[in-house]
Amino acid sequence: MSGMPYHPAAVALQTLFTLATETEREIARGMGINPTDFRALSALELAGPLTVGRLADELGATAATTTGIVNRLESRGYVVRHRGTDDRRQVQVSATPASAEGIMALMRPLMTATDQHLQALPAAEQKAVTDFLDAAQHLMRSHLRTLSEKDTR
Repeated sequence: MSGMPYHPAAVALQTLFTLATETEREIARGMGINPTDFRALSALELAGPLTVGRLADELGATAATTTGIVNRLESRGYVVRHRGTDDRRQVQVSATPASAEGIMALMRPLMTATDQHLQALPAAEQKAVTDFLDAAQHLMRSHLRTLSEKDTR
């Protein structure tokens, strides 16, 4: 993006996306799993229990591939399978406390440093940062929907 007429904050945000991807890769490595399995674990942490089919949709993977991912994560103690109470044929997968603990153990130093930096800012600047990040998330979700819709056409 060198030489492009973008605001420095937009360029910094793009750099942050790249760093986030690298950070996820290192967290996955630290947990002894691959980046794809980490993406699945993250989806389960965010969404709560999902069926393998729904998790496959979230990942853009096949049910067979996702079953392999779930098997690997289950063998490490990061997810559990449980049958539905209403329909015993329905099997859902959920993240275990060990997965959240593993992720937080690796993320805590960054989260703490970020929190301390933000808390040190004046209230108006904290609000500006929060508003900007909220807007960036909204723009990113909108862009992802646009990209996904292009894939289905």
